[in-house]
Amino acid sequence: MTLETERQSFRGVVCLHCKAPVPVPAIVRDFPSGPLQAAGAPSDSSAVFNLRCPVCHKEKPYRTREIVNFEGTPGPMAPFAPPAAARTFPLGGMTRTAKA
Repeated sequence: MTLETERQSFRGVVCLHCKAPVPVPAIVRDFPSGPLQAAGAPSDSSAVFNLRCPVCHKEKPYRTREIVNFEGTPGPMAPFAPPAAARTFPLGGMTRTAKA
């Protein structure tokens, strides 16, 4: 008796900054190349979409021809860091005004 384990895979692109695999959304993954061919575009053209990396949080444009198959499951997206405070000191309820 042999058990065959189904290999998990997903379609994605390689991040241009950190080289991590980035899964593409279903709307991009299932994008038909038919409209490009029907419009008379050259055969080497592809649609462009923006995607944010879940590891380094940088967003770059990618082409549909850069989509490849990756083994395994996509990693979870790391949370964004909270923005740094604009003021590093408290005002204490009082503000200064300019004197004329």
